[in-house]
Amino acid sequence: MTKLYFIANNGLHVCEYNKTAAIPCQAIDQYKKNLDEIRQRKEWKMKGTGAQFMGANRFDSEDGYGRAFTTDAVILDPQNIIYSARLDDGTAINVKTTLNLQEAEGLILRKNDFITHDIALDTFKKRLILSVQEQQGYATHLCILPLDSNHFQFITEGECLDANPFFDPNKADQVYYDSCGLAVGQNGISYGPREICHLDLSTGELQTVLADQKYDFFRPQVDLQGNLYFIQRPYLRSGHTTSPLGFLLDILQAPFKIIRAIVGWLDFFTQRYTGESLKTSSGKTTGQNPAVDRNMSEEEIFVEGNLIKAQKNLEANAKQGQKFPGTIPDSWQLVKRLPTGELELIKKGVMSFRVKNNVIYYSNGKHLIALKPDKTEEKMTDARLISKII
Repeated sequence: MTKLYFIANNGLHVCEYNKTAAIPCQAIDQYKKNLDEIRQRKEWKMKGTGAQFMGANRFDSEDGYGRAFTTDAVILDPQNIIYSARLDDGTAINVKTTLNLQEAEGLILRKNDFITHDIALDTFKKRLILSVQEQQGYATHLCILPLDSNHFQFITEGECLDANPFFDPNKADQVYYDSCGLAVGQNGISYGPREICHLDLSTGELQTVLADQKYDFFRPQVDLQGNLYFIQRPYLRSGHTTSPLGFLLDILQAPFKIIRAIVGWLDFFTQRYTGESLKTSSGKTTGQNPAVDRNMSEEEIFVEGNLIKAQKNLEANAKQGQKFPGTIPDSWQLVKRLPTGELELIKKGVMSFRVKNNVIYYSNGKHLIALKPDKTEEKMTDARLISKII
């Protein structure tokens, strides 16, 4: 039985013999403990009417711990795994034994000025490649980090998002990753379509392998036979465009937006100090929590920056007769590119995947499934929104 590690709900998990367990990450646990101690020492500043009025009694996140969670992991050897964690605006990369999950972890890197999103391991030269976001920036770039050193070197640059690096298992210096351009303007951030790139670390030569203005290509992986796997989905253009008609509508709607903002501001203070809302829904007072009485027709979630109508997709996939219907739309397709350049559709409705020993393990947003060479499928476990399979 294959042991699989995966990341879901910002946590690291292991699946073996169809049983799933969460794996504790000491870097995250220690970070939360340190925040708790700091918070307790400053507790006197967080209480009282004055602190409540100034908003000093609120924490930065719903759980009160800031942003501390696992971002990625790789298998170092049969007894050890390496994971990366986001700690607010910093990062920690630790090595952890799988034989005793409570044993002290080894530190590979601890930085306070950038965030690690993705990691990949070069087993030949014992080094990591990281996708990182530097402080005060939106772009993500790739850098190389030897396992025996805390000195890293950036290998990509520019106004872009470089993500999901993957070493070719047959060639040590060959790296595949996905990338898209970005632009920051008054209306926010706009992203271009994702492309799959190939970088030769020995020569510095960079090539675009797959690109199309209509599609995103991302999460590239290469098997021992030289086949390139990736996820393809329709490209949803981000950002805003302004037309003369749209500009006129913005002017006409401006007074109503201002009134709505004032009412919202008054409602905020009314709820804070009286526990009741000024707003009503269907003629009934909503009380302390207006969301309680709201009937959602379907669950909506963000996956990889795309809005997913989970319940609607689940029902549609079930109607198609899928054995294990999921919540990811069938427009998200797992595709294989042969060394000859031919493309083969492998599976629809795929959120993440991993190729191991000629078996494709994939998540459809609801289940972790093994797709075997004979095209039969086996459900490994139920797990929502598996972002990465290791």
